[in-house]
Amino acid sequence: MLMARAYTGYLNIVGLRRAYHGASATNIALTAMPLYRHASMPITNVSQTMSPDPYRGLWGGSHCRDGSPCQTLRSCDCAPDVCDGAEMYAQQYRDHLLTLCPGGKGLAGFIGEGMGGMTAAMMQSKGFYKKAYEITKSFGGVNIMDEVQTGFGRLGTHYWGFEYHGVRPDIITAAKSIGNGFPLAMAVTTPEIAEAFANSSLHFNTFGGNAVASAAGLATLKAIDDDGLMENSRIVGNRFLEGFNYLREKYDHVGDCRGKGLMMAMEFVESKSTNNPMPTYKMNAILERTKVLLAFFSLGID
Repeated sequence: MLMARAYTGYLNIVGLRRAYHGASATNIALTAMPLYRHASMPITNVSQTMSPDPYRGLWGGSHCRDGSPCQTLRSCDCAPDVCDGAEMYAQQYRDHLLTLCPGGKGLAGFIGEGMGGMTAAMMQSKGFYKKAYEITKSFGGVNIMDEVQTGFGRLGTHYWGFEYHGVRPDIITAAKSIGNGFPLAMAVTTPEIAEAFANSSLHFNTFGGNAVASAAGLATLKAIDDDGLMENSRIVGNRFLEGFNYLREKYDHVGDCRGKGLMMAMEFVESKSTNNPMPTYKMNAILERTKVLLAFFSLGID
């Protein structure tokens, strides 16, 4: 956020309504999930636009996820290779900026995830990011891709989420898998943005360039390549997703399944006819049962 503001000279940062970008004093304003938000958090110059969700959003259907074995059960008029909803969600973003930046300028940056992390692998409508990135540039901003959960081959077919979407961000953030459990994170940007940031103020990081962390990161990158982990994500992930499709067809309580590679989710509902989320006490009972069966889950919470 600091780099985007230093480079553009503007303050406004826009994210998606269903997204998680951390819980630090600054980033928590970008995390538009009620569970993580505090009444006292600073939200000045940070706002959100509508999430391009083919399952829960206003627009989307059975052709709107790109390259996934799991499509929604909703019907739509989209052609197999085009998602009309992406244009509708992009228009929502454009309309938001027209209100936020009435003079046509004033946007520092737009941030999104390659796929929703804590929003249970929410897959954006295909083509949305290409449209959104062009809109960002027209308002003077830079595009930021949060690759904390999607980066380093987890999607199976692409090393990065932005590659999957066919876009080129100005800033990339990554962490978690980069160190395979060792505390390590990175931010990558263009020389022009880095220079503007360096000239804006004195900045240092106590842990920046830590030799042990760097060694752990290099070893992780080597293992990803040497052990073929991206291809493994593709093969094993597709097997899981085929099973998810089977479970959705079999059980009325499975409203949606989605994902790519080893980033995936099943969404539990009261029934497919209502699509209302399954009550918490029922979900807790399922999770307790999985402990008995020695299964392991990671929860995405909306």
